[in-house]
Amino acid sequence: MPGSNQMVLIAAVLSLWTIIPGQTYKFVDLSHVQNYTTLYWPGVPSFKRETVAKGSNENGVWIDVGAFSSGEHGGTHIDVPRHFIPDGRDLKDFPLERTVADGVVIDCVAEASQNPDYSVTRQKIEQWEEQHGRIPDEAAVLFRFGYAEHFWEPEKYLGTKQVDNASTYHFPSVSLEAATWLLNSRNLKMIGFDVPSPDPPTDFTYPVHRLLLPRDIMIMENVNVVPSLPPRDFRLHASPIKIENGTGVQTRIYAMLYERQNGGSSALSSNLLVLSFVFLPIVTAVVNMVSL
Repeated sequence: MPGSNQMVLIAAVLSLWTIIPGQTYKFVDLSHVQNYTTLYWPGVPSFKRETVAKGSNENGVWIDVGAFSSGEHGGTHIDVPRHFIPDGRDLKDFPLERTVADGVVIDCVAEASQNPDYSVTRQKIEQWEEQHGRIPDEAAVLFRFGYAEHFWEPEKYLGTKQVDNASTYHFPSVSLEAATWLLNSRNLKMIGFDVPSPDPPTDFTYPVHRLLLPRDIMIMENVNVVPSLPPRDFRLHASPIKIENGTGVQTRIYAMLYERQNGGSSALSSNLLVLSFVFLPIVTAVVNMVSL
């Protein structure tokens, strides 16, 4: 058994963990609100909510209860395999671990502002990696086209005055080449964008959907990819509710940004400094005493 002096030193070592700063996060909401004017694909029932009961009961207790209904694919939402694959996973069976991932944002605003029919290429992704580093394996890759700012302006968002006719839509997309490369070379886990679909609106064969969904890649559509979201170093969450036979659902998508500590050092850097100058010498002293 260690002596009293050794016990004091061991206690001092353990107490250091209480002063080492932990990692903190900033939460960023990436979802558009659901209401009567939220954008839905033509033919899909829009969001509705009605009051079931509202007021004080016989005991003077205030109660407010409502009921809502909507189509599966409208507003900020996710697609799961059943959307395009008859025997694909539905919302009930979609793996929870495939709804969270390290995130990156590939900014395509410049290209999309010049061409509403712009399609992301593999070259664009490789250029992003040259500037920001390799996309992590099993990442959530978001594409920002700058369209989230126009979500509540359907004609601008959809690129047409005929908002009820999908064949007239114009908005950016992701090429099949780029999606295939992300899948095969970066083991893509999740993909999202601030437009209604990864596929060109005039291509009703839906090549990107049909490539990714059979492989359990979650597709996130109409994401509010805000300009403040950094290119990388955040955790993306998009966990949907469990609906049997569900093919998609509105989801509160959000990012957790790894915040920096006071003085501009990251939590990890701060921890390493403490370990280097305080913790390790004490551990060494304890080990030496115990070995005597």
